[in-house]
Amino acid sequence: MRDGRRYINTSERLELSLGSSYYSAFEASLSTMLKSLACLALLATGALTTSPGYSFNITPTVTNSSFSFGQHYAVLNLDLIDDLVAMVNTTKVGEIWINNVATWIDTVHKQTPPPLSIFSRIYYSNIQRPEIGDSPFGSAVAALGNITASSPGSQLYPAFKPLDNWDVVVHKARYYAGAGNPLEEILSSQRIDTVILSGIRTSGVVLSTALRLLDLNYNVYVIANNTIESPSTYAPSIQKIILEGILPNLPVNIITIEQAVSALNSSGPAVY
Repeated sequence: MRDGRRYINTSERLELSLGSSYYSAFEASLSTMLKSLACLALLATGALTTSPGYSFNITPTVTNSSFSFGQHYAVLNLDLIDDLVAMVNTTKVGEIWINNVATWIDTVHKQTPPPLSIFSRIYYSNIQRPEIGDSPFGSAVAALGNITASSPGSQLYPAFKPLDNWDVVVHKARYYAGAGNPLEEILSSQRIDTVILSGIRTSGVVLSTALRLLDLNYNVYVIANNTIESPSTYAPSIQKIILEGILPNLPVNIITIEQAVSALNSSGPAVY
């Protein structure tokens, strides 16, 4: 009150100009926006806890309950090495992912005959990392250090066991599973037309391999429950965007582990 007159504040002016119902909606929106900005500030400072990105309820793009992989298919198990799995194996979702992938691999091996399975390992020719050199890609793989074929970190995680004298293990030093190795030659020589992908990490080897093999005219399936994004602030969002947005729009087939096992049992006998 001043000079016998009452002065209204900014909030009251807004309420008068918008009306009480519109003002209430405006106030709620403003509150939500401020909370979002606070969350973004925490993200920017790294204050939020990082965790792996994993999919429990991704909607599959395949709705046919009786689909199969045919006879000319290959199972690709990508970058399942100790150093990468160690980033997730102490988390609850990491344990679930490991169990799903190990169960899938064991189920594949029980087929008669087992189909072609290809595992990829990341390592360099020597500790100088000649495959990488002084390139921008070097920062993407910095966490792996100078791993070579004999490094413990480049070995396949113990839960994931290839069949001796049957499965193929290829070496790579880039995201794409076929970079610098005979992956494409093997798929072509074996007259493969369909590939089923599992691996770590979703935004790295899974995404790049799915895109490349789709370009080469393969039918590409990604088992959502068998992929995981290594821990980061944005890992859960990255996982969701790739599996629900990017890959289906390529288009790559997104399936669940249950669908994969059902299709496997409806397929074959595999030609290998």
